[in-house]
Amino acid sequence: MLVNLYKSKTPLSIFTLPLLAGLVSLSLFFKPVGPQTYFFKWQTDLFGMIQNTTWLSFLLTATLIGVNAMLMNNVFNRNTFFSKDSFLPGFIYITGLATLDGISFSPLLVAHLFVIGGLYFLLQLKRQEPAKSLVFVGSFLLGVAIVFSPMMLSLALLPWISLLVIRPFIWRDWIVALLGLTLPLFYHFACYYMVTGVLKIERMDLKIDSPDVVWTISQSAAYLSMSLCVLLGSLRFLAIMRSQLVSFKKISQVVLFTVLLSTASFIIGWYAFDQLYISFLIPLGFIISVQLLYAERPRIAAGLVNIWFVAAMLNLFLS
Repeated sequence: MLVNLYKSKTPLSIFTLPLLAGLVSLSLFFKPVGPQTYFFKWQTDLFGMIQNTTWLSFLLTATLIGVNAMLMNNVFNRNTFFSKDSFLPGFIYITGLATLDGISFSPLLVAHLFVIGGLYFLLQLKRQEPAKSLVFVGSFLLGVAIVFSPMMLSLALLPWISLLVIRPFIWRDWIVALLGLTLPLFYHFACYYMVTGVLKIERMDLKIDSPDVVWTISQSAAYLSMSLCVLLGSLRFLAIMRSQLVSFKKISQVVLFTVLLSTASFIIGWYAFDQLYISFLIPLGFIISVQLLYAERPRIAAGLVNIWFVAAMLNLFLS
């Protein structure tokens, strides 16, 4: 089914992946628009206004999800996780968004765009090649992501972790990473001051409370199938990583650290503020794709992911 369609880069996979982004975004027409609270007041005002205009929210959501998915494929193929190009990472990303109620034009979805861009540059680091421009741009893009979603602050460690994993210590690279991360914060305050005339950025009060968990049957099926895919995919990914070349091992370590850092933001956001920060879908898209492409039993692996996709669609449109 869909896994086999996106395993390789074909005209059909290129054409249908944006359509899949549009398909999941259609769910916005079937769900009531509830009040959303984001970290900064300007985010709550701006994104809330767009979400209340359903057709505009649909267009922006479908476009952003499609762009994020295509960029994930580009990052995956650019760094040769597999010998042939594949569109699986984008497919896994869209399936994860559908599972975790991430189909919405929100600051988090915008932040994903910059996280993917940051990974694109950081994964290109080489041990013996100049790194300042790659480190700066990668760090800058992660800084922009944190401006849109401050709860993803843990990802600020990623540039230095990437340098530790891939390159010997060079203090100039570390200073460049710090500069890249802090510049977006400066621009944020500067732009806000020029627009409002006020230096202090108004923050929303996020409720600190443990969320009540009430799952429907469709949600439970989607979460269970996703958990199985993540667990089996991660175990297989670790086994594959040990058998590959050093360059593959290094970029794989960066991907694994990205999972850990983004999971930390998810746990804090979920338990403390009842907010879902699901940026871990980006590195998990790479991990599950590697598992599918190197699977010893491809039919079983593909079948499990296809079941996850069906469960995610049922959850998206029926829950």
